[in-house]
Amino acid sequence: MLLRFRDILVRPFGLKTAADLKQKGGDRLSLFHVFDRYDDEIVLGEDDMHLDFRVSVLLQPSSHGRSRLIVTTLVFYNRPLGRAYITLIAPFHRVVVRASLHRAQRLGWPNA
Repeated sequence: MLLRFRDILVRPFGLKTAADLKQKGGDRLSLFHVFDRYDDEIVLGEDDMHLDFRVSVLLQPSSHGRSRLIVTTLVFYNRPLGRAYITLIAPFHRVVVRASLHRAQRLGWPNA
């Protein structure tokens, strides 16, 4: 629902929508381009006219026998619109990332 709302809001500014991203080729995971894959990490992201971003999803072994999943997001602004965009979406981004991590945990990931 949030993604559809985002697409409606950004379309007039010429930013990529979910449909635009799904149509792109190459190595992708859901909407995102896969930049790097390692045994314990995947780096996803996208480059756009307003900003470029990367998301690292890292599986960190724990001494307690349970692994930890760490998500880090980096944003590189290309224009003032990028900074304004992040200011608007940051609260939603945090909610979505936390919900995704909780969902993964409920499903038993990463120890499944």
